[in-house]
Amino acid sequence: MPTTTPLYPPDFRAVPISPSARKRRRNPRTVSMPERVGPFARLVFAEMARQRVTYDSLEERSGVRRATLKAWRKKNRPGLESIEAALATLGFGLVPVAALEALSPELAGELTALALKMRMNIPQTWAALIDICVEQKLLRMRADERAAILAEHKSRLAGIPANDNQKRRRKTA
Repeated sequence: MPTTTPLYPPDFRAVPISPSARKRRRNPRTVSMPERVGPFARLVFAEMARQRVTYDSLEERSGVRRATLKAWRKKNRPGLESIEAALATLGFGLVPVAALEALSPELAGELTALALKMRMNIPQTWAALIDICVEQKLLRMRADERAAILAEHKSRLAGIPANDNQKRRRKTA
Protein backbone atom coordinates (compact mmCIF):
# COMPACT_ATOMS: atom_id res chain seq x y z
CA MET A 1 0.00 0.00 0.00
CA PRO A 2 1.45 3.41 -0.92
CA THR A 3 2.23 5.87 1.83
CA THR A 4 -0.18 8.73 2.07
CA THR A 5 0.53 12.21 3.27
CA PRO A 6 -1.42 13.30 6.35
CA LEU A 7 -4.38 15.55 5.75
CA TYR A 8 -3.17 18.02 8.39
CA PRO A 9 0.31 19.07 9.41
CA PRO A 10 1.57 17.58 12.69
CA ASP A 11 1.31 20.90 14.57
CA PHE A 12 -2.34 21.46 13.56
CA ARG A 13 -4.79 21.62 16.49
CA ALA A 14 -8.39 20.67 15.87
CA VAL A 15 -9.40 21.81 19.35
CA PRO A 16 -8.58 25.34 20.51
CA ILE A 17 -6.51 25.78 23.62
CA SER A 18 -8.87 25.76 26.57
CA PRO A 19 -9.13 28.93 28.65
CA SER A 20 -8.27 26.96 31.76
CA ALA A 21 -4.85 26.17 30.27
CA ARG A 22 -4.06 29.89 30.13
CA LYS A 23 -2.77 31.67 33.19
CA ARG A 24 -5.43 33.55 35.12
CA ARG A 25 -4.98 36.10 37.79
CA ARG A 26 -6.42 35.15 41.12
CA ASN A 27 -7.76 38.62 41.63
CA PRO A 28 -9.43 39.92 38.46
CA ARG A 29 -9.39 43.51 39.77
CA THR A 30 -6.89 45.63 37.92
CA VAL A 31 -6.37 48.34 40.55
CA SER A 32 -6.47 48.12 44.31
CA MET A 33 -7.99 50.97 46.28
CA PRO A 34 -5.72 52.46 48.94
CA GLU A 35 -7.19 53.77 52.18
CA ARG A 36 -5.25 57.01 52.61
CA VAL A 37 -6.21 58.81 49.39
CA GLY A 38 -8.78 61.57 49.04
CA PRO A 39 -12.40 60.94 48.06
CA PHE A 40 -12.06 61.87 44.37
CA ALA A 41 -8.98 59.71 43.83
CA ARG A 42 -10.71 56.92 45.78
CA LEU A 43 -13.65 57.22 43.39
CA VAL A 44 -11.30 56.96 40.39
CA PHE A 45 -9.61 53.85 41.79
CA ALA A 46 -12.92 52.23 42.78
CA GLU A 47 -14.37 52.82 39.32
CA MET A 48 -11.20 51.59 37.66
CA ALA A 49 -11.54 48.37 39.64
CA ARG A 50 -15.28 48.06 39.02
CA GLN A 51 -15.01 48.70 35.29
CA ARG A 52 -11.74 46.73 35.09
CA VAL A 53 -9.90 49.63 33.54
CA THR A 54 -6.11 49.50 33.60
CA TYR A 55 -3.75 52.41 34.16
CA ASP A 56 -2.65 52.22 30.53
CA SER A 57 -6.15 52.39 29.08
CA LEU A 58 -7.13 55.23 31.42
CA GLU A 59 -3.98 57.12 30.43
CA GLU A 60 -4.75 56.62 26.76
CA ARG A 61 -8.37 57.70 27.00
CA SER A 62 -8.10 60.55 29.53
CA GLY A 63 -4.71 62.05 28.78
CA VAL A 64 -3.64 61.80 32.44
CA ARG A 65 -0.22 60.17 32.60
CA ARG A 66 0.17 56.77 34.22
CA ALA A 67 2.82 58.13 36.58
CA THR A 68 0.38 60.81 37.74
CA LEU A 69 -2.33 58.25 38.40
CA LYS A 70 0.07 56.09 40.39
CA ALA A 71 1.35 59.10 42.33
CA TRP A 72 -2.20 59.75 43.57
CA ARG A 73 -1.94 56.52 45.51
CA LYS A 74 0.90 57.56 47.79
CA LYS A 75 2.33 61.03 47.44
CA ASN A 76 0.36 63.50 45.33
CA ARG A 77 -3.13 64.92 45.49
CA PRO A 78 -4.91 65.11 42.15
CA GLY A 79 -5.33 68.47 40.46
CA LEU A 80 -8.75 69.63 39.34
CA GLU A 81 -8.14 69.22 35.60
CA SER A 82 -6.62 65.76 35.88
CA ILE A 83 -9.29 64.43 38.26
CA GLU A 84 -12.02 65.82 35.96
CA ALA A 85 -10.41 64.12 32.94
CA ALA A 86 -10.07 60.78 34.74
CA LEU A 87 -13.62 60.90 36.10
CA ALA A 88 -15.06 61.91 32.71
CA THR A 89 -13.33 58.95 31.11
CA LEU A 90 -14.95 56.67 33.70
CA GLY A 91 -18.38 58.19 33.09
CA PHE A 92 -18.56 60.68 35.97
CA GLY A 93 -18.79 64.42 36.07
CA LEU A 94 -17.45 66.76 38.70
CA VAL A 95 -19.96 69.53 39.35
CA PRO A 96 -19.59 72.08 42.16
CA VAL A 97 -22.82 72.52 44.11
CA ALA A 98 -23.72 74.97 46.82
CA ALA A 99 -24.16 73.65 50.35
CA LEU A 100 -27.61 74.05 51.81
CA GLU A 101 -26.23 76.51 54.37
CA ALA A 102 -25.01 78.83 51.60
CA LEU A 103 -28.45 79.05 49.98
CA SER A 104 -31.31 81.25 51.04
CA PRO A 105 -33.66 79.47 53.47
CA GLU A 106 -36.52 79.44 50.93
CA LEU A 107 -34.39 77.91 48.18
CA ALA A 108 -32.83 75.41 50.60
CA GLY A 109 -36.30 74.34 51.72
CA GLU A 110 -37.54 73.89 48.15
CA LEU A 111 -34.40 71.97 47.16
CA THR A 112 -34.76 69.69 50.18
CA ALA A 113 -38.44 69.08 49.39
CA LEU A 114 -37.58 68.29 45.77
CA ALA A 115 -34.82 65.90 46.85
CA LEU A 116 -37.25 64.10 49.17
CA LYS A 117 -39.86 63.83 46.39
CA MET A 118 -37.28 62.46 43.97
CA ARG A 119 -35.80 60.17 46.66
CA MET A 120 -32.32 61.53 45.95
CA ASN A 121 -29.66 63.27 47.95
CA ILE A 122 -28.83 66.94 47.38
CA PRO A 123 -25.90 66.42 44.91
CA GLN A 124 -28.02 64.00 42.85
CA THR A 125 -30.84 66.54 42.84
CA TRP A 126 -28.46 69.28 41.65
CA ALA A 127 -27.20 66.97 38.87
CA ALA A 128 -30.77 66.19 37.80
CA LEU A 129 -31.64 69.90 37.75
CA ILE A 130 -28.56 70.68 35.64
CA ASP A 131 -29.47 67.90 33.19
CA ILE A 132 -33.03 69.22 32.91
CA CYS A 133 -31.79 72.77 32.30
CA VAL A 134 -29.38 71.64 29.58
CA GLU A 135 -32.11 69.65 27.84
CA GLN A 136 -34.50 72.60 28.01
CA LYS A 137 -31.86 74.94 26.59
CA LEU A 138 -31.19 72.54 23.73
CA LEU A 139 -34.91 72.28 23.00
CA ARG A 140 -35.21 76.07 22.83
CA MET A 141 -32.28 76.48 20.49
CA ARG A 142 -32.90 77.02 16.82
CA ALA A 143 -32.23 74.09 14.51
CA ASP A 144 -29.16 75.72 12.91
CA GLU A 145 -27.56 76.38 16.32
CA ARG A 146 -28.19 72.78 17.30
CA ALA A 147 -26.70 71.55 14.01
CA ALA A 148 -23.59 73.69 14.59
CA ILE A 149 -23.08 72.23 18.06
CA LEU A 150 -23.54 68.69 16.78
CA ALA A 151 -21.13 69.35 13.89
CA GLU A 152 -18.52 70.66 16.33
CA HIS A 153 -18.98 67.56 18.50
CA LYS A 154 -18.68 65.31 15.45
CA SER A 155 -15.48 67.06 14.35
CA ARG A 156 -13.98 66.52 17.81
CA LEU A 157 -14.78 62.82 17.57
CA ALA A 158 -13.29 62.53 14.09
CA GLY A 159 -9.82 61.84 15.46
CA ILE A 160 -11.02 59.14 17.85
CA PRO A 161 -11.17 55.61 16.41
CA ALA A 162 -14.56 53.95 16.31
CA ASN A 163 -15.37 50.92 18.46
CA ASP A 164 -14.95 48.56 15.52
CA ASN A 165 -11.22 49.35 15.39
CA GLN A 166 -11.52 51.25 12.14
CA LYS A 167 -10.62 54.87 11.78
CA ARG A 168 -13.46 57.28 11.20
CA ARG A 169 -13.38 59.26 8.02
CA ARG A 170 -12.40 62.87 8.40
CA LYS A 171 -14.46 65.32 6.45
CA THR A 172 -12.44 67.87 4.57
CA ALA A 173 -13.65 71.41 4.93
